[in-house]
Amino acid sequence: MAAGLALAVALLAGCGGASRSEPATAPPERSAPVRSDDDGPLRNEGGPKVETVATGLEIPWDIAFLPDGRALITERPGRLRLLSRAGKLRSKPLAEIPVSAVGEGGLLGVAVDPEFKDNDYVYLYRTTRTGNVVTRYRLRDGSLREQATIIKGLESSAIHNGGRIEFGPDERLYVSIGDAAKPQLAQDPRALNGKLLRMAPRAYRGSGGRPEVYSLGHRNPQGFDWQPDSERLFEDEHGPTGNDEVNLIRKGANYGWPDIRGSAERSGFVSPIVLYEEEIAPSGATFVTQPGSSWTGDYLIAALRGQQLRRVALDGERITANEPLFEERFGRLRTVTEAPDGTLYVLTSNRDGRGNPDSSDDRVLRVIPPAG
Repeated sequence: MAAGLALAVALLAGCGGASRSEPATAPPERSAPVRSDDDGPLRNEGGPKVETVATGLEIPWDIAFLPDGRALITERPGRLRLLSRAGKLRSKPLAEIPVSAVGEGGLLGVAVDPEFKDNDYVYLYRTTRTGNVVTRYRLRDGSLREQATIIKGLESSAIHNGGRIEFGPDERLYVSIGDAAKPQLAQDPRALNGKLLRMAPRAYRGSGGRPEVYSLGHRNPQGFDWQPDSERLFEDEHGPTGNDEVNLIRKGANYGWPDIRGSAERSGFVSPIVLYEEEIAPSGATFVTQPGSSWTGDYLIAALRGQQLRRVALDGERITANEPLFEERFGRLRTVTEAPDGTLYVLTSNRDGRGNPDSSDDRVLRVIPPAG
């Protein structure tokens, strides 16, 4: 295959409304978490430990940490929430953002500027009545003020909006854009939909403009992150009726949608390195970067239809493990993000009309990885 080894994995993925195998309110007890030294990352000697740190959210979509350890959480209906360093959710939204929350649209990705301590900039991906946009805000003295819309011209739809925004190791802003249910846009060089985009600091801290197309041929890219040490960019996306993908992203590469589906070989297109023939609906993802864990270096994917956290272990570009974690225990999982202390924060998405919520949903979960 053009992008390395393709691994086809058939999963027994339950539907969004399937019952859970055990109550999400009662995670299993594990041995106490420890640190490798006084300042080292948290880890757990007996296996992963899960705890619920916040409940009662409405369709949370993304989470990003501020330099002081607090976190910003987006809710798709248009609310930006604040989670304290101690894991307490502020009852009143930090801000209410105007959005068009139709179908899968609304308030989606959030990213914190690498120079936040100096400029207080926060970036939000949101759906408006005229399309998807990326807007820069200033978070200062507990209030959020709009600065500028830096990316526009993105078609929106009730499905396939993409919506993830992250800063890369190069300090450029990367954005995943779905095909807005118009597959031909993914191959249209004039369109920004169906692409991974990149924008330079001068643009995203200034007046914005048309971003660079970093890769194309994507259907509904959801999560992406950079592999520790190598800084290779990995991405996951929804396929058509199964054929969900994990891709190794190369600048300028074409990942084939809609001309190819899955791992079909065809000149000029790049095949996925992982292919899930039975859909898991992969969403937000992160690499585990903190040392001292048996998951260090692994790519973790929150899965919606699969109701699991998927662990993909890599040796360079070679897949060495591919396993589900917490399957059907917490329902639909929207994203996973590594916190500054090395723990993982996971958002559920059981109140989006496709899940089976209980009285505590939606929630924020905190996962302490197992020791290495």
